[in-house]
Amino acid sequence: MTSIEIVGLVAIILISCFSIVGIVVAIPLIRLINRIRNMADDLNESMVPIVEKLDRTVDSLNTEISSISDLTQSVSSIVEQLEKLIRLARMLITNPIVKIISTTAGIMSGLKNASKDNENKEV
Repeated sequence: MTSIEIVGLVAIILISCFSIVGIVVAIPLIRLINRIRNMADDLNESMVPIVEKLDRTVDSLNTEISSISDLTQSVSSIVEQLEKLIRLARMLITNPIVKIISTTAGIMSGLKNASKDNENKEV
């Protein structure tokens, strides 16, 4: 045999060995890829209902938040009206009471001064 024939024979043997190794490695890889694909399909089937349920939950939550916002605005309006009512009550009640007290104090002071003047005149 010539050296070219020997090199060709060695190349054929090496190519055959690499092919066998490739086939041996490829079989588990193909199985793994199939398992991953099946898992992805199962995950896709189970995720769709979960995502739909999450979407409904988020919609419900948005509705509740909207109603809470309306309630907060109503409470704010009530508090503003109550503040106005308290200011009005303060003006209607406090100012006359202060005037009555000050008038009474003035009258009492005047009566005391008048009684002192009467005592001084009698003496």
